[in-house]
Amino acid sequence: MRERDLGTAAASVLAWAGAAAFLICLLVRKIAPYPRWDLLACLAFSAVAFLAWWLRATGRWRSRRGRVVPAALGLAMGRAWWPPLRLVYTTVAACALLVPFLLLSFSTEGSSSQLAAITQRDYRYSPVTITKIHHTHQNSSKTGTTYTSVVTVEAPGHGKHGKVVRLKGKATAYGRLTTGDRISGLYAPDEPSLGIILTPRRHLASLLGGPASPGEMTLLAIYSAIPVALFIMFARVRGEPMTPESVLGDAPGHRLRVHIAGGTAGQCLTPPNAKKDSSAPETRLSPALRLSSPEGCRDLFIDRCLDPQALAGALEGRAGWLYWAPRTENPTDWCVRTLLVLDDGRYVCGRTPQGSADLPQGEPVDPPLPDARPLRAVGPYALWQPAVHGPGMYGFGLGFLAVCLIVAGVDYDGGPMLSMCFVTVVGGPVVGLLLIRRRRTACLRRLARGPDGAEAPRSGDNHRHQ
Repeated sequence: MRERDLGTAAASVLAWAGAAAFLICLLVRKIAPYPRWDLLACLAFSAVAFLAWWLRATGRWRSRRGRVVPAALGLAMGRAWWPPLRLVYTTVAACALLVPFLLLSFSTEGSSSQLAAITQRDYRYSPVTITKIHHTHQNSSKTGTTYTSVVTVEAPGHGKHGKVVRLKGKATAYGRLTTGDRISGLYAPDEPSLGIILTPRRHLASLLGGPASPGEMTLLAIYSAIPVALFIMFARVRGEPMTPESVLGDAPGHRLRVHIAGGTAGQCLTPPNAKKDSSAPETRLSPALRLSSPEGCRDLFIDRCLDPQALAGALEGRAGWLYWAPRTENPTDWCVRTLLVLDDGRYVCGRTPQGSADLPQGEPVDPPLPDARPLRAVGPYALWQPAVHGPGMYGFGLGFLAVCLIVAGVDYDGGPMLSMCFVTVVGGPVVGLLLIRRRRTACLRRLARGPDGAEAPRSGDNHRHQ
């Protein structure tokens, strides 16, 4: 975990620029001969940018030019507590990455060796007449019912008075096709054995190396509105800056003089979920900062995405005030919102047990507080935990490799290898996220047990970490 600098920020922007260029290339030229070197170049650009981010985040690449990102480039002038926004950003990123993936699937569906062979010859697009229907398959879905038929058609040959050719192809329509119907298709008059591609005129431009069809553009535009709406709905709410007053509210609270003593983990108990018919508290294994004071120790439970030991190392030797407001109606071991305000004007947001006889209670404090200086959140950090993220990245790597294989044209006629690649593109990141979650839980359990395998001392134990 390293404080985000200009190097990691620039690498992130460049990686997303590669993904945007990938989408633009597909929009401008939906179908092209394989391998798609333009798309492979975009993927290579994003891969190099991610490698640069990883080298910077892990400290393997140091540069004198890299410096901490100014607060003005952060959320709310650097005052917002950023970890809760990671879930919003992850959801938005997943939805955004599905847009080029959907267009890639449209491109792959339209690409075939038949299309490549026809377009390499003196092709023609013309209305044709159905002379025979071999068989029809009905496809029912929530959006409606379509019929896919294998048919034989009569198509004009070369010139105005060319000999009629018979071609075989596959047509999809919202109603059943009958003998004598007129539809349009792309074919090579001098090579009837290649068959015919029966398609509406609105899809013709994309088949011939042009942009995506208007219908596909509209579908992608509607879907693209989802991540934008998610960001607008949740980003501002979850990214509000924190102050002691926002934690204490109008109720009397406590504050305790503490300093950072180390990183640990434990069970954080919070009030029951109002949506669930249960009186039991919500229990979550969470990382925590061990805070010491002359009266004893308290644990400040923080967001699960943070590495408590790395954060404690980054804040080593720092001192400050811990603010919280106990709720008398709740049991003493339940946690309440807490704010750790460091002496340098930064803060860490989290939760702490509201208090019992064996926990230091500090001194009472009533709002409004005399110190109303602007606060800045600790971080943001470029988060990389080798034991947590390293194994999980194999799933993302497999998904990225599968995209490269699809773009390179592996089995592009619709064989099993292509299907496996599409399954890997979707399943690889999902498996990676599940593995990251499992590894994080294992690391927190190991941290909670302590170095000797025994359970770590609770915050109420009067161990002094000076």
